Amino acid sequence: MKTLKLTVFAFAAAIMLSACSPSPEDARIYNDELIAIENPLSQKEEAFIEMLSADKSVEELKAAYADLVKQSQEAVSGIEKIQGFDNSTSFRDAAKDYFTTIKGIVDNEYKTIVDLSSKNPEEITEEDSKKYEDLLATVQEKTDKVLSKIQSEQAAFAAKYKFDIEKDVEQAKQ
Repeated sequence: MKTLKLTVFAFAAAIMLSACSPSPEDARIYNDELIAIENPLSQKEEAFIEMLSADKSVEELKAAYADLVKQSQEAVSGIEKIQGFDNSTSFRDAAKDYFTTIKGIVDNEYKTIVDLSSKNPEEITEEDSKKYEDLLATVQEKTDKVLSKIQSEQAAFAAKYKFDIEKDVEQAKQ
């Protein structure tokens, strides 16, 4: 009789614990919250890079850079407000690392790129051109590293909570 009671209690406890765990929908919503911070940052960065490659005016480049600075600050501020999920912060921490790294790139490498791009063409030296190319390579290396980390964490998160990763928030809402 005592064994039966323990078995029933263990079974009831298992049901209660599984009922308390987050649903795939809860996890997808959490994922979408992080993506909602990332998408505007990516859009501003793409607009800035487009300005560099499209050989736009210095004023347009500086305006795109100012937008990117503001968005990178908002992304870091936004991720600070996000808590972990289901007693884990690994996905959030990877996102925080990503946003912090991008903000560092914006504040350092991109700032120097804007400064170099703002020079009169006659003033640009071979050393400036080399520095510009080195900065772009550094940006790519730093971005690839943190992007790989967050994508890996996101994939593990999605697998753990059994939901599909959507391409973007708008697609996820459909």
